[in-house]
Amino acid sequence: MRHKQLLLSALLLLALGLSSIQAQTMYVKQNNGSKTAYALGSLRKMSFSSGKLTVTKKDNSKGIYNLNDLIYLNFSDISTDLNEKYSVKGETITAYPNPVSDILNIDLSGTAMAEGTINIISIEGRILVTHLVTDGTLISLDISQLTKGIYICHYSNQAESTTVKIIKQ
Repeated sequence: MRHKQLLLSALLLLALGLSSIQAQTMYVKQNNGSKTAYALGSLRKMSFSSGKLTVTKKDNSKGIYNLNDLIYLNFSDISTDLNEKYSVKGETITAYPNPVSDILNIDLSGTAMAEGTINIISIEGRILVTHLVTDGTLISLDISQLTKGIYICHYSNQAESTTVKIIKQ
């Protein structure tokens, strides 16, 4: 149980790091499909204990979630950001479909050079999939062996480094 709490805490920190500093809303999505949005300015605290996430608002109302029933906790609405292009230093890559089940397509047409390396990285920082890119701007990766969760797709070459957050379902 402690492992799940640490994992969700790490996920929260990762989401904070990858999300815009201007984030105004926190989204909690459950396995049953329900999604709750919390305005960050209305929150008093968040706590993790006994396998549950408790979100306490300033008016003392609480949202209590079983950690096993959560799909994600994020600071951007993943359901509306699915095919968004992410950029670093003016360069862009696109990863789709997102969420992905088996085959992840990565469009490198917005990058300076197509030759480089694509890594799929767990939230613990372990590199799980590595693909060397030598030619082409559309890469398809089979990630069916990965478990459900949030991963980082990292592309780098001699000129740039770009990441995209992906969700494996």
